[in-house]
Amino acid sequence: MMRAFFGGSFDPFHAGHLAIIQTILDRGLADEVLVVPAGHNPQKPDPPAPGPHRLRMAELGVAGLAGVRVLDSEAERSGPTYTVDTLAALAAQTPGDRWRLVLGGDNLADFGSWRDPDRLLALAQLLVFPRGAAPLTVPPGLAGRALIVEGFFSPVSATAVRATVAAGGRPGKLVPQAVLDYIVAHGLYRRGGGGRASAPGREALPCP
Repeated sequence: MMRAFFGGSFDPFHAGHLAIIQTILDRGLADEVLVVPAGHNPQKPDPPAPGPHRLRMAELGVAGLAGVRVLDSEAERSGPTYTVDTLAALAAQTPGDRWRLVLGGDNLADFGSWRDPDRLLALAQLLVFPRGAAPLTVPPGLAGRALIVEGFFSPVSATAVRATVAAGGRPGKLVPQAVLDYIVAHGLYRRGGGGRASAPGREALPCP
């Protein structure tokens, strides 16, 4: 079986994440997608929304989708979390299965700065989704180790969703309805609500 490891902040889970999952399944790029909301990424500030909220939003976002599981192995863990450790533990539980690690195109250039990138490449092939319309260049060290998903484009970003909510707006189709209802019910991303309004910088997919 081919499994895809899809890690990230999911802060919140939005339509772009859903599009990635559906593309993986529709194109037969994996038989199962494991969505893994991150705990503390040692290379980034803490996410605006706490781990339990992000975990629940991911669960709501993929509810009813066949071939998708949401794992709590990172979101509920204290201290820094690293993709290589989580993926190695999962691979040990499924001997004989193959793995693909989902990346955003903006993470490709700095993949070498992740913890133990060589071990990650031994565990999984990189499955890279472009962030914009510009063509991606695969670094020489990753030639043959990264599969670029051609023809994919999603303009949705978690930063934009958080900014819309913080300004008092409703992100509408940018997030699944169940996720939007959860954000509203828990006051997430509003000033003084259940999470900080926004976070600067780009949104990573898996944690290094």
